[in-house]
Amino acid sequence: MKININVGIIGFSLHEQEKFEHIFEVSQGHDRSYVLKELTLSIPVDLLIVKTATESAFKKLDSYRAQYPQTPVVTAGKSEVEGFPYHIQGVLLVSRVLKILDEIEIKPQSALAPAAVDSDSSDVGGQYDILVVNDDEEMRRILKQELSQSEIPLNIDFASNGEAAIEKIRQKYYDFLFINAQITNFHDIEQSIQVGHKGVRPSVVMPTVKESVAAEAQIVLRVLKAFSEADDMTDQGYTDTVQVDEFYNVLVIDDSEMVHKNLAMELAKSETPLKVEYAFSGEEGLEKLVAKYYDFIFLDVMMPGIDGFETCSRIRKIKGMNKLPIIMLTSKTSPLDEVKGIIAGCTTYLTKPVAPDDFQKMLARIMRWLTEFKKDL
Repeated sequence: MKININVGIIGFSLHEQEKFEHIFEVSQGHDRSYVLKELTLSIPVDLLIVKTATESAFKKLDSYRAQYPQTPVVTAGKSEVEGFPYHIQGVLLVSRVLKILDEIEIKPQSALAPAAVDSDSSDVGGQYDILVVNDDEEMRRILKQELSQSEIPLNIDFASNGEAAIEKIRQKYYDFLFINAQITNFHDIEQSIQVGHKGVRPSVVMPTVKESVAAEAQIVLRVLKAFSEADDMTDQGYTDTVQVDEFYNVLVIDDSEMVHKNLAMELAKSETPLKVEYAFSGEEGLEKLVAKYYDFIFLDVMMPGIDGFETCSRIRKIKGMNKLPIIMLTSKTSPLDEVKGIIAGCTTYLTKPVAPDDFQKMLARIMRWLTEFKKDL
């Protein structure tokens, strides 16, 4: 007897969703037929797949499992997660995905009665969550229209006042919040946002005014696209070991000789041959980049002369460097500084002083990405 199984996914890009649709189309000829469903809190699915590379996806998973705790969960990506016995390793291949899913004993959840939930906050299947807090109906309409143009799947919730916003924030993690700068309780809303744990990116608040709300939405869409590309980078590759027959050129742009020495110690641990050069200012770094190609760059935010944001923006304008990995180094922890860096074109952030474990994990991701995609740079 053929079994139809409804599947929800969390944390995947639109391209990855299309892969799942193709894989599940192949499953139509098996004893089990898998169907991708839009994931909401109001209607249960029979099986969940969550991406391990996006930590915020587990916040969404928590919301769903609080409603439907018996739903089987499969993790997918490079890293397994403790407590989840079913895992799809590496890239999404038909045989790999269906082999894991077919092993799971499934009791249909979709036969359950729909749950009573707040309809404005029911979606959990998108890659990122956005909360619009605005008492102006026209501004809400503009934001909804602009955000609907996103190239990546978004969950968009709305609150018309501060009290409603605070309640939603208590229940759910949001990657971005658009808050009317004139709304009552603006600062109370900011204080209600809790910094994410285990590396989850903190929520970023974007104060909005009517005159520039459309432009602000477009900025956030650019930032979220960069976040999505960075999340995809963290999950590339099939093994933890990078095989490469060449060396990579690295440029460190930082005005601190101590930082140069610390990074040199960490880079020396790489199994991949690296040739490292140093610059003490943005201007010196740009001169080196015009004269020579580097495979990736470490860039300090605060420097004499032009700062890291301006330096990063200028690097992106140099021909052939639009995809070059740029790792910004900063002692600041404000999410708005991260947004400024993303807008300028940086790939990811490292906070100073650099933690060796975090550095090595980041370096492994960059190496893997270069090995797989350098031909496209």
